[in-house]
Amino acid sequence: MVHAPALPADRLRSAIALRLCGAFFATSLGICVHGAAAHASTGQIVLMRAGLSLPWLILWAAMTAPVAAWLPRAPAKHLMRGLAGGLTMMLNFYALGQLPVAHAQTLSYLAPVLSVPLAVILLGERLSVRAVISVALGFVGMLAMLYTSIARPDWGWSELSGMIAGIASAGIMAWVRVHIRAMTATETTISIALSFAVVATVIGALATLMTGWTPMTPVLWAWLGGAGLLGAATHITATEASARAPVGVLAPFDYAGLVFAVALDFALFAHLPGPWGWLGILLIAAGGLATIRRPRPEGAFLRLK
Repeated sequence: MVHAPALPADRLRSAIALRLCGAFFATSLGICVHGAAAHASTGQIVLMRAGLSLPWLILWAAMTAPVAAWLPRAPAKHLMRGLAGGLTMMLNFYALGQLPVAHAQTLSYLAPVLSVPLAVILLGERLSVRAVISVALGFVGMLAMLYTSIARPDWGWSELSGMIAGIASAGIMAWVRVHIRAMTATETTISIALSFAVVATVIGALATLMTGWTPMTPVLWAWLGGAGLLGAATHITATEASARAPVGVLAPFDYAGLVFAVALDFALFAHLPGPWGWLGILLIAAGGLATIRRPRPEGAFLRLK
């Protein structure tokens, strides 16, 4: 039997709190993107969302870190993260434009499931049996919620293409999360967030050249301004959480975003899930609570040699 060193309790609690905040911000960001998609192309949304997040990130950097900490130490790693993250953003925003927010968000929660085996393979992380069971419960809960989406008879090519884009986005994001976890060993949180915003802005600008530009209206400014602010908040909280705890420990808490999605759907659109949706929420909550009860890896571990 192998035992892993326990994480300090305060560090683990702060990592979980940051990941939960990140899940809420990401869900709120999805609503802003869904609203903007009715008025602008995916490329323009990526451009504005990334560009408008830069002032907030710079303000946060100025308040918390010296200028030297803003600069990448390993530029190639930042470029890889930026390109992969930019592609993920394009695919995710396209899915949000084609699907209801809760449905698109459901697909994005394949990422924490896929990030767990990738963390074992690429980072050598050790995962407790309890953590694996927790992630499995969350995955089954995600499938239950997804069933409520695909069972609708009125779905066509646009919805199917949105689903394909969402699944592809989740797969790339799983690798990005593991890559960020590895980067935090040498790179600062603010350098990772700033470099991604810059690369994503360039990607969005190139995409806009191909897809066209929609004149900005007050409504579009509101949607995209909110997306920029929430995007910055999501980057900061998610990266800080990854720097404080292993991927496998935090993965189950990503599913809290589904609960946030349901709550926001009800608050904004008076929509509640059906029986399968509620079953999914219960399973997701069970997965998170199982990890909270014993947050550090103990006992037997699974590790890919």
